[in-house]
Amino acid sequence: MNTFLVLAAGYVVGAKTRGQDLDRLTQSLKALCQTDEFADVLAATRAQLGNTLRELASVVDGQRDLPDSGDDIVAKVRHLVGSR
Repeated sequence: MNTFLVLAAGYVVGAKTRGQDLDRLTQSLKALCQTDEFADVLAATRAQLGNTLRELASVVDGQRDLPDSGDDIVAKVRHLVGSR
């Protein structure tokens, strides 16, 4: 997904100033956003973000402790993500 966004941004920046190219890109992006697959990816992203925020809230509220990994933020995130 990130690759697609970068390619789209590069196309917009490097596109000729003619409106046709940008109009085609806009139409393509709108068509992509209306697909079932895009809706599924968006729903999965929202669900993952919601779960992550709930986990973070439980840590902030003190209901759950993080492992003592010092200042290693990667280990803390792995613990949060891998604990499901």
